[in-house]
Amino acid sequence: MESRRSGFKNYLRAGVRELEPYEAEANGPPIRLDANESPFDVPEDLKQEILEGFRALPWNRYPDSQCWELRQVLAEKCGVTAEQLIAGNGSDEIIRDLLTAYGGTGTQTVFPIPTFSMFRILTLVTGGNPVGVRLKDDWSLDIPSLLRELGAESTRMLFLASPNNPTGNAFPVEQVEEILKSTDRLVVIDEAYGLFAQQSWLSRLGKYPHLAVLSTFSKAMSLAGVRVGYLAAHPEIIQGLNRVRLPYNLDALAQHAALKVMAGFEFWKEQAGKIVSERERVSEQLSQYPRVRVYPSQANFVLIRVKEAQHLKQELARHGIAVRGFSAREGLDDCLRITIGRPEENDQLLKLVTQLL
Repeated sequence: MESRRSGFKNYLRAGVRELEPYEAEANGPPIRLDANESPFDVPEDLKQEILEGFRALPWNRYPDSQCWELRQVLAEKCGVTAEQLIAGNGSDEIIRDLLTAYGGTGTQTVFPIPTFSMFRILTLVTGGNPVGVRLKDDWSLDIPSLLRELGAESTRMLFLASPNNPTGNAFPVEQVEEILKSTDRLVVIDEAYGLFAQQSWLSRLGKYPHLAVLSTFSKAMSLAGVRVGYLAAHPEIIQGLNRVRLPYNLDALAQHAALKVMAGFEFWKEQAGKIVSERERVSEQLSQYPRVRVYPSQANFVLIRVKEAQHLKQELARHGIAVRGFSAREGLDDCLRITIGRPEENDQLLKLVTQLL
């Protein structure tokens, strides 16, 4: 019996057995500038309003399986119909459902690298073949290489995060439109950081039926702990996703919180503007150091390249500040990604960098 238990790893599907699990650090330094979360919690009065509303809901009943009210509110905000929307337990779940419905064994998924790691991980989890196309040195798209991979018979979709994580840049409109005009494969643009860049591809959904736009409440709208994501696309694409979506995938609290947050959308736009101002201040000050290269960012973080980055990361952690480091195999050797925090947190970061460099 014991030998049988220890052999369960041999039952894992090919591709999953070698996959390193995604592990977010739970107990790190007190100042967390490593996860691209908003530095600002939901305001206390709004949080209280959300909790009171949730208390009034029937907890013994399943939530709205279609997220109908939330989709109607999102439709008005996005300029689409409710039939063009699907909501999920964070954008990760929607990425998985896209790959389950339209990918799988014998197919390949294309994305530029470096980018959001879940594109690769979830492609492997769903049995597909992930194909990364290296970005150019300035983090721009290698259009010929991407189109070559999109032309492969087994390719089903392309993921583009814009602004891209971890590089921070939004891809030029003309580059993305060249791709959209050159392929009939599904093109998914992840706009998790779109509110910081003040740009979106939502208005082009009618022009390109193979375009899908993904977004989340986790970044600019401070709901990383609640987990709400959504996708806007052609109704036929949404119908395919509904075939694989788990029933009641978005719980009652998540739907209720998202509705309350959406009611104050202008507040979140204004708060995103404050984070952008802090991003520019941090970028400018970090640029003063000859040893530090700061890449332009349109997100809520900055990517820097500095000699002995791992040592700097460890020293910052020793002094209570967590930032994100990367491995050389990702093309990000000597790079650190720094999430923009509250002004006082950013001040502490800059003070420490001054001392350490």
